[in-house]
Amino acid sequence: MSQHYAWWMMLPHEQFRQIIDPENQVCILLASHWIAVKQIMAVITEAEWEAKGEAAQRASGDGNVELGMIRWLKYLNGLVDAEHAAYNQWPMWVEAQLDRDRGFFGKTR
Repeated sequence: MSQHYAWWMMLPHEQFRQIIDPENQVCILLASHWIAVKQIMAVITEAEWEAKGEAAQRASGDGNVELGMIRWLKYLNGLVDAEHAAYNQWPMWVEAQLDRDRGFFGKTR
């Protein structure tokens, strides 16, 4: 996962600006799906951290649910226009599950 984040950090400014452009529906869809995948992988990530002995280090006061990612998912889902909404049904479902129970997919980021 750290290699993925490193890729984002190394993008030239102009390319990064195009990716985060709120008018770019394809990138919005990609981002909403990426965050949704990250949320459903929480149980697997949690088990990986426990196996590495990192779980205690990563614990936080909010039950170790990353609220920023959930807010970002909500924001991105809200940017999807009517023409592209059919392609965003799954991230919307993930958001609905998290609204009902923030720990639905596990407690980790």
